[in-house]
Amino acid sequence: MAGHDISWKHPAGTFNLRAAAVVTRGGSLLLCTVEGLGYWFLPGGRVRFGESGESALTRELAEELGHDLPAGRLALVVENIYADSTLEHEIGLYYHLPWPDTLDDSDLRRGAEPGHGSAGRRSPSSAPCASSPPG
Repeated sequence: MAGHDISWKHPAGTFNLRAAAVVTRGGSLLLCTVEGLGYWFLPGGRVRFGESGESALTRELAEELGHDLPAGRLALVVENIYADSTLEHEIGLYYHLPWPDTLDDSDLRRGAEPGHGSAGRRSPSSAPCASSPPG
């Protein structure tokens, strides 16, 4: 079943296994948004059956940011349970990745995944940085 997301829907809600990057430089954190979404999130996505968390994150970073970046080291495993339109239950694999010196702040909009070309950096206080969309 390789190639299928580790995600399923049930009448009670949805489960996802997600890998995400905590990309930092100084006091800033890389976050993404999708037009019309209304919130920011760490870059990453669903892990597929037969795919390691590291491989999933490398694939997702290429799709969302348009760059081949290594996954980094596993820093946290987090369980999130929240209500969106339905109940969402997620296990997140969070990898720390220092901001690559070769990656320019302005070069984050090359992602091939529709709607994911809005990456930007924000400080932990959520003040917009130069490469972040306003808001």
